Amino acid sequence: MAEELFVGSIGGIPLEMEDIDDSFDSAIVRYDYPYADGSDLEDMGQRAHQIRVRAYFYDNADNTNYDNHFVLMGILEDHPNLVDFDHPKYGLIKGKIESLHIRHDERRRCAEVDIAFVEQMRGTIEPRTTSSVLSTVEEAYAAGQDEQCGALSEDFRDCLSADDASVLDRTLDTAKTMYSQVQDYTAKARAVVGTVERYLNTAQATVNAVISPVNSLQATLTYALNIPGRVAGTISGALEKTARLCDTVRNFPSQFVDNLDLAMDDLEDAFEDLGDSITGSDEENGSNISKHHLKIACAQRMALEVAQVFEEDQAAYQAAVGTSESLTATDDDAADYEVMTLPELENTLAIARRRIDEAVELAREMESLKTMAAALLDHVNAVRLEREKMQAVRLDNAMPLHLVCLKYGLPYTDAERLLKVNQQIRNPNFSSGEVLVYVR
Repeated sequence: MAEELFVGSIGGIPLEMEDIDDSFDSAIVRYDYPYADGSDLEDMGQRAHQIRVRAYFYDNADNTNYDNHFVLMGILEDHPNLVDFDHPKYGLIKGKIESLHIRHDERRRCAEVDIAFVEQMRGTIEPRTTSSVLSTVEEAYAAGQDEQCGALSEDFRDCLSADDASVLDRTLDTAKTMYSQVQDYTAKARAVVGTVERYLNTAQATVNAVISPVNSLQATLTYALNIPGRVAGTISGALEKTARLCDTVRNFPSQFVDNLDLAMDDLEDAFEDLGDSITGSDEENGSNISKHHLKIACAQRMALEVAQVFEEDQAAYQAAVGTSESLTATDDDAADYEVMTLPELENTLAIARRRIDEAVELAREMESLKTMAAALLDHVNAVRLEREKMQAVRLDNAMPLHLVCLKYGLPYTDAERLLKVNQQIRNPNFSSGEVLVYVR
């Protein structure tokens, strides 16, 4: 009999197996729709690999392994550890014994054992972690400044000859202007760079009296002392000062973003007015470069400011509902802060993504813009799930949370969820005062 059996092992115990049954199943979800033939299928991955074998444990003149089935029963009781199964066809498999069915008959010291074995999942499940929208956008903003300098270099090279393009590699003396650095080059180079110089002066003049914060992200960035570096640095610095002009309404985030959007429009209009007074193809090249990269810089700054607004708004919301022990804002700041409604959140997101879309049309190679847009959208989607179906109600009399759920059309099983949201409730059997409930 032993010569006809498959040979393997489980947990180091040799097995002589008569039958091996392997099950490979996919988790298919079927969606049925009225008046539609067939089902819409969704593959949710592979189910657990299940193996069923029939093994023999017996004693005779050539074999003495009957007592091994007692050892096998002991393995079943060893819950924490995985078991090695040496499959005759598929090799070593790690998993656990799901069940043992042992049969004895008239044969002495012989046991038939049906073993159900389940393979451990290959790989591990990593919990999804959501990074802070502000940190993600800040990283993308810093990377975007490098990308913008590279795009500026390419734009200048496209409108200058090969000889004139070498001006981009020369170091600028901070005591001199860009225009004076290209006196030895052709009139075309001087016209382009001179026009860019005029635009930079316009950008600086609009917010000349505003002081940029020394601890801001912009202050940590270093730009090269060439023409692309000066263009990107000057425009970005001017936009940061423009944003600080709107800080008087910082506690009203929706108004802050609207004011910043209008201030950026005013700066773009100033560039448009300057462009209308410029004639000549060479000067128009410099004008187009300046206006295009102002739009890109506006999109980056708007994304950064909106990310900061989202962080402050979330901190204020958590302070209002009492769901966070450590907040970025003080209690006084949270009390004065006007938490945004969902329409305001979506409107703020729309403003930022509109500017990013316009920038992407001008510089599709800048991956940082797409990263910013995705981070802002993910944050709003997460907030929408948390806030969109909740409203504050006032209870006239103390009542159990289960009764509160039934009163406002919620299943009583939502009581536990409401208790987590309303941390001011000390005793769920005597809920009183203002309570946040889900809207159905």
